[in-house]
Amino acid sequence: MSSLIFYMHTAPNGKVCLGGAGLSSLIFTYTIVVLCVCLSTASISIAAYIVSRRPKYVPQALFFVAYFVELTQIFGGEWLLQNVGTVTAANYYEVDEPAFRILIGAVILACLWRIIFDIIDVRGPRLLVLPTVALCVAQALILVLLPYGPLRQWLFYTMRQVSILGCLACAFRRYRSNRDEMFQQRMVKRRPLFLILLVFTLCIVCEDTYIILLAPIPASNSPLTGVFLSSRNISENLMMIFIAAVTIYQTVRDLALRFNEPPEVQVDAKKHNTSLAEHIEDRLPAYAQLHKLSKREREILALVVEGKSNREIASELILAEGTIKTHLHNIMKKCGQSNRGDLKKDFWRS
Repeated sequence: MSSLIFYMHTAPNGKVCLGGAGLSSLIFTYTIVVLCVCLSTASISIAAYIVSRRPKYVPQALFFVAYFVELTQIFGGEWLLQNVGTVTAANYYEVDEPAFRILIGAVILACLWRIIFDIIDVRGPRLLVLPTVALCVAQALILVLLPYGPLRQWLFYTMRQVSILGCLACAFRRYRSNRDEMFQQRMVKRRPLFLILLVFTLCIVCEDTYIILLAPIPASNSPLTGVFLSSRNISENLMMIFIAAVTIYQTVRDLALRFNEPPEVQVDAKKHNTSLAEHIEDRLPAYAQLHKLSKREREILALVVEGKSNREIASELILAEGTIKTHLHNIMKKCGQSNRGDLKKDFWRS
């Protein structure tokens, strides 16, 4: 008899697999790290929403909460229940708890679509309905129409990656169709983010293809194979950690700004001023689109938010000071604000 103790793992993709006791602590630690990353990022996003009241933090928080719930359900089956079993052809390709998988996957992907929609300045919750419903229907039809086997399982989980690729395609189409100069510049800065997400998504598909369609069912005395199958997908976990790192970085930058007292340009504070300019550049397109500001009004608003006076703005734009006052009056009217201070506060909180 082998001295190894084997556990039956029900991975997030529904696969049942084995891991040796010698590897159990590593798998345990790995799972805990991913869970902590999700919970920490969700907590930071919730804190940012409480401070700023900016709606964009809600889908961020829900995204990581949903992924945390999915991993927790897996973790409970693997480590708390300590089920003992063997892998057979009759259960290896089963989709565990399909209704739960479909619903939690829909929540995760809907939140991801919403986050990317914020980046590309697309508004309207109705736009999220079609891809979310399409994902649920496609996964349900795969389970109902296809017989048990590796192809059925692979197609079921690949639908998530298809949804992500569709989201990235929408972002690319938006980039190509929107000729606004400021939007184009902002999207160029986001290009590495989208490319990394694309690479991770393709890696997830490749990993699932190998594990589900090509690799043989692991033998009970193969703990090394169990390591690779103990999690749904290593590439997916790494992508989630990457998204969490980007989210935490951006959120901490937002929290560093004062929302009750809007930040302004500081003398001899190059790092602060650069960060302030980047924040204004990020927020301005969506704010201007929301309030239907003209190109000139957007230029003036950006300088107002920086804390510049009418005279300084007139000098920089080579316009009469009276013209600046007229534009500023129209900006405040469109934005529903009565004075300069309220306009800046509304800009940072919107």
